[in-house]
Amino acid sequence: MTRALRYTGWTLISAGAVVLLYVVYSLFFTSFATRAAQSDLSEEWDRQVEVQVAEAPDPEEDSDPPAVDPGGAFAVLEFSRPGTDERPVHADPLYIVSGVGMADLTRGPGHYPGTAEPGGEGNLAIAGHRTTYGAPFYHLDQMVEGDEIHVTGRDGERHTYRVARTEVVQPGDVWVVGSDPLETETPMLTLTTCHPRFSAAQRFVVFAELVT
Repeated sequence: MTRALRYTGWTLISAGAVVLLYVVYSLFFTSFATRAAQSDLSEEWDRQVEVQVAEAPDPEEDSDPPAVDPGGAFAVLEFSRPGTDERPVHADPLYIVSGVGMADLTRGPGHYPGTAEPGGEGNLAIAGHRTTYGAPFYHLDQMVEGDEIHVTGRDGERHTYRVARTEVVQPGDVWVVGSDPLETETPMLTLTTCHPRFSAAQRFVVFAELVT
């Protein structure tokens, strides 16, 4: 009996250690990896935008920006609260990658393929982790109506979106990344992340309308 209890105790301790190591890996190691990826994306972005601006097409020509490889630098995201010095959600710029696959989101927030370009018609939709891999959208629920989200595209143009509303939806509610989720016929930016924190039961969504 004593031997069985001792065995059970060691088993529980070992299981607890494994869980603890997994939590440490999920919350800390993945964050280090994402910070390194964001640094790489920053350097890639500077080179990419410099080339884009230098090779800007004739404005009278209707041309689409060149495609970005999955995981490559797609745009830069910044947050502000007008009338204050506050930087809700994230104090530093976030480099957005192309794609929302598992590997893509380990590098930073990702652009949903097929959604709008920064400043373009339709809905620019972006997803980001809330707890692991740097948790870029950990504080996404800080956003309130009137806050501004600034998105810089690869052409160097900076576009401002103003938060219209936030909403908690179910994982299957794909309408939030549709071309006109609020049916306003206004160019939109939609940010999505898991909700509540440390759970994927729902999604927290921020809808913002293009103002510049």
